[in-house]
Amino acid sequence: MENKFRLSQIFKLVIPTILMMSFMSLYTIIDGAFVSRLIGTDALSAINIAYPYVNFILGISIMLGTGGCALVMKKVGEGKNDEAKKDFSLIISFAFTFSVILCFLSILFIEQILKLLGTTNSLYQYTKDYLFYMIIFVTPTVLKFIVEQFLVATNKPKTALFLSVSGGVLNIVLDYVFIALLSWGIKGAAIATGIGYAIPAIIGLSFFIKNSNLLHFKIPSKSPKVILDSCFNGCSEMVSQLSSGIITFLFNIVMLKYIGEDGVASITIVLYIQFLVTAIFLGYSIGVSPKISFYYGNKDINMLKSIVSLSLKFIWVISVIICIAIILASPLLVRFFTEPGTNVFNITIEGLKIYSFSFLFVGTNIFMSGMFTAFSNGKISALISFLKTLVFESLGIIIFPLILNIIGIWLAVPVADFLGVIVCVYLYKKYKNVYNY
Repeated sequence: MENKFRLSQIFKLVIPTILMMSFMSLYTIIDGAFVSRLIGTDALSAINIAYPYVNFILGISIMLGTGGCALVMKKVGEGKNDEAKKDFSLIISFAFTFSVILCFLSILFIEQILKLLGTTNSLYQYTKDYLFYMIIFVTPTVLKFIVEQFLVATNKPKTALFLSVSGGVLNIVLDYVFIALLSWGIKGAAIATGIGYAIPAIIGLSFFIKNSNLLHFKIPSKSPKVILDSCFNGCSEMVSQLSSGIITFLFNIVMLKYIGEDGVASITIVLYIQFLVTAIFLGYSIGVSPKISFYYGNKDINMLKSIVSLSLKFIWVISVIICIAIILASPLLVRFFTEPGTNVFNITIEGLKIYSFSFLFVGTNIFMSGMFTAFSNGKISALISFLKTLVFESLGIIIFPLILNIIGIWLAVPVADFLGVIVCVYLYKKYKNVYNY
């Protein structure tokens, strides 16, 4: 029996999930690059306007995936294997049914959704085309992340990684075919992304048919409490995704006011880079969370303390490296989306240099929120996400530009992430003796 978690074990856990989440974020980034280069920055802006809806869909998936996985793996740690399998089956069944209903309702009310997202007349058709085809693929989008999360939890991180990478490669190929060769425009980007989600979701589900797996499909539990507990436990992740959608919406409104549609294209590029960075930290959190849940359920205090302590040190080092790397590589990253010398390029370079300081703090916020989710304390996890995004970021985006003009827009997120870390430090100390980490 070991009493200390080693760095090599951390790497084995998190590298597959980091790569998995990075490829998941690349779906959006690749779409953006193809759309910006082959269609134009107006189409890129339209994707960003539609993205709060996509955030909502991803939020449902992440909520059920992380919340349900923590619940199920805690029961595995307690030796309640049969109950865990039934709960797992219920979570998958609920996700499928709910997402199908949501798909039909979204198609029915697409005009109202477009108005709510605040699309402009010049961007309306682009936004509608992209949103409609993303709605078509709602069900595989929801199922993909849940399936990959449970594959990681059942000691199949390489399988989850393979599925995610395969979906990403397929997305790249289809983007080129649909946009460059077939000239399908922005709808081609949406269809490519949808298929990139659907194939891994379908293949991933097939792994849970085998009875030899730690988790496999059985007659689902009939307890609504399983779904309610999963949603409550994973609500912080839902809050994060919903908040991301709201923040994107606020950024769009403020950029249109202060800079115009070039400003929307610029913040879209910066948010794409942020997607990739947060995917790294989210992948880390996903990789270690099932172990935290297991050790907590198994009452293995030594291993629990070791994995939490090592995780925080690892995240702090990676945060500094990422921040410096992005500041130095900002011209190369922005050039991936738009040509040097353009107005969008110049705006983005100046903004990214300020925005990048948020990467020093965002990893700590993500891990701490995920850690409390792993302890089945969705309340504290949601509080971290709520304060960091819906309070600190929203107020910053609204207030800072009134004082500092355009610079204030770029400062909003770094300041919010810093304040979020202060909240995390307070909660970490408060609950240290409760969970014995």
